[in-house]
Amino acid sequence: MPHDRAPVTNGVLFIALALCLVPPFAIGTKPPVWNELRTRPLLALVFVLAAVGGLTGFAWLHARYAWFLPLVSGGAVACALGLWWRARPGWGTARGLPPGSLGVGASLDAITHQDFYARRAAELGPVFKMAQFHRPVVVVTDLQLGLAVMESERANLTQPRLPFGRLSPGDYLEFMNDERHAHYRAILRTALSGRVVNECRDGVARVVREQLGRMALSPGAQQVSPDGCLKRIAFVSMLRVICGVSVDDPRIDALQQHFDELGTIRFFTERRPEERAEPFAHLVGLVRGMAEDVRAQLARGDVPERSVLSEIVRADEQHIADDTLLGNLVLIVHVTRSNVQGLLRWAFKELFAHPECVIPLRDAASQSAEGRSRVEALASNFVSEVLRLHQSEYFYREVTREIRVGDFHVPPGWLLRVAVREAHDNPDVFPEPGAFRPERFASRHYQKTEYCPFSDGAHSCFGAGLALMIARVLVSELAIEFDGRVVADGPAERDGNRHWSHWRPSRRFRVSLASRGRADEAAPITTPASG
Repeated sequence: MPHDRAPVTNGVLFIALALCLVPPFAIGTKPPVWNELRTRPLLALVFVLAAVGGLTGFAWLHARYAWFLPLVSGGAVACALGLWWRARPGWGTARGLPPGSLGVGASLDAITHQDFYARRAAELGPVFKMAQFHRPVVVVTDLQLGLAVMESERANLTQPRLPFGRLSPGDYLEFMNDERHAHYRAILRTALSGRVVNECRDGVARVVREQLGRMALSPGAQQVSPDGCLKRIAFVSMLRVICGVSVDDPRIDALQQHFDELGTIRFFTERRPEERAEPFAHLVGLVRGMAEDVRAQLARGDVPERSVLSEIVRADEQHIADDTLLGNLVLIVHVTRSNVQGLLRWAFKELFAHPECVIPLRDAASQSAEGRSRVEALASNFVSEVLRLHQSEYFYREVTREIRVGDFHVPPGWLLRVAVREAHDNPDVFPEPGAFRPERFASRHYQKTEYCPFSDGAHSCFGAGLALMIARVLVSELAIEFDGRVVADGPAERDGNRHWSHWRPSRRFRVSLASRGRADEAAPITTPASG
């Protein structure tokens, strides 16, 4: 009789085991997993070998030991039930935790779906939990609440760190949390003054006109991606403002190659920093050489190109020997150029998507007296609306001691994510929040609890004025000096495969562009009626 029941028992155990494997296989089919395996073939090979080895080992052990199948099936059922229980949105709410799933599936969906946080907030409220970076995260989509928590709980919050900060002896400024942060932030913020940004504007305008002109004259100008053009604009502009490198300096190509050796932002932030120690040290040496040149110019009574570096040397020549300070200049150029390029992508895309914004800019530019200030105001409103809808998506803090977020508590070791992008969709603050309406910024001034694209507090972005200036110049030059139309497009994409990766316009986005002096080659800036 026991032998008669054995096939039935084994069948039940196999079914139970198969059911437990359904969720992992479902997770394995999600786009972020496939994207990761596609971009990392060695990992894909390891994954396949592990699967084959696991199945082979299972078959061998099952054939050899009668107790193996009940043991594995029982363990799998227990594990599946435990993970399911913890992934329930209501898990932990009885203990004061926010609602929301800590499951892997929800975490991957947040990478795939641009509206994930908005949908979760509509379902669970403005405070909810999820999993990111292999740890629990509390997400806040209420900007006023998020900023209040950051202020009231600042003693219990710290800035999360990424490994590349170890390249600089004293860490990267964004990751500093003690008196070093106050010291270096004061130096850099003073050096990156509005006066420096304003004096660099003409140089930035030159590189923008040059790169857009080359794009318009390129062999593929009737169907061209703006990415290469915008990457160059962001890099050369950052070099000009941070290091004082003239936009026509013959060293720019070599400098770009040296910075590219640090790797893409994803590579740079995820790999061991020791792998990039040599190119980083070389760049620090180059910046120190630039600082020595500035000191020599000042000693001769000459006036160097005004920049962050020149202001640092002018304030105290001893800064030239500070590896942490010079290392941060290198990191600022490398990391920030990617963020600036992201903002420029969206500004470029939105200008083509909303050609009605072009005519007011051209009309203002034709006015001799107040034209310049009117152009600046219109471009500023346009960029502010771009920031509201794109790029200013979040900021993070790490919880070091238990904090309160509204009615909930957050344990130490968790992360706090203030979802700025979703907070900017508040219809009480921004009527028709999904509509692109730059004029809303002309009619009123928003408080930081309503509009906060560059974060707030001690770790807010002190380079906001620089990013805004570069984007305003691009919008002005593109609208006034060029005509074009969209010839190909697609849905927005992640510029990476991580929760911190920003969303970007489709890689299929192509335009036809021509200088207005050659307007016969392209229609005025338009977008297809189909969108």
